[in-house]
Amino acid sequence: MVEIKCPHCEVVGKEHIVSTESIEKCKNGDAWFHIAYCDKCGHVYGTFTKTVKHPSHNLYPIF
Repeated sequence: MVEIKCPHCEVVGKEHIVSTESIEKCKNGDAWFHIAYCDKCGHVYGTFTKTVKHPSHNLYPIF
């Protein structure tokens, strides 16, 4: 099995990949997204949506 290695600081192990909720919040207090990053150097792996907004109108006609 291949170990995960940070491309910036080269620390090895998935335990070094952590996430933090965004500062931006929905009306109910949930975070909009999570930020995944290296806990040693701060390299950002990506952002992941936590709250999905639903369309305000129906996209499909109701028959």
